[in-house]
Amino acid sequence: MYKPHNAITLWDRFVAIATYYTFGMAGLIWLIASILIFKKHVNDFCSYHIYQSIFISILLAVISMALNFIFPICSKIPFIGDFIGMIYYYVFHIPMFFTFTLFNFVVFVIISYLALGALLGKKTYFPFISDVISGNFR
Repeated sequence: MYKPHNAITLWDRFVAIATYYTFGMAGLIWLIASILIFKKHVNDFCSYHIYQSIFISILLAVISMALNFIFPICSKIPFIGDFIGMIYYYVFHIPMFFTFTLFNFVVFVIISYLALGALLGKKTYFPFISDVISGNFR
């Protein structure tokens, strides 16, 4: 049976999905294992999803730290500080869906969208991030 050189296998899809839900750790382990142990390069599909998930997790950490730094400072501003503090409290501290806060729920929906695209064997597009990944990691 003929198999094209860059055919997407079920294992490639599994690695791509796992790397999104582990915020890049499964993909990083797979990159290291494939290069050091298996002596082969990762195909374009897997490397796209691995690099995208790592970039998203780093970006998410930076955004989370920045918001956790900015919101408490802005809540000290007279007149609008109470409003900003209330928004901060509702977005980051009040669970709205099971134990998910609004911020966690939005992150979960984005990660699930990207993982569903990986399950379907597509390079899912996410604005700005996918452009950076496609432009820098070919």
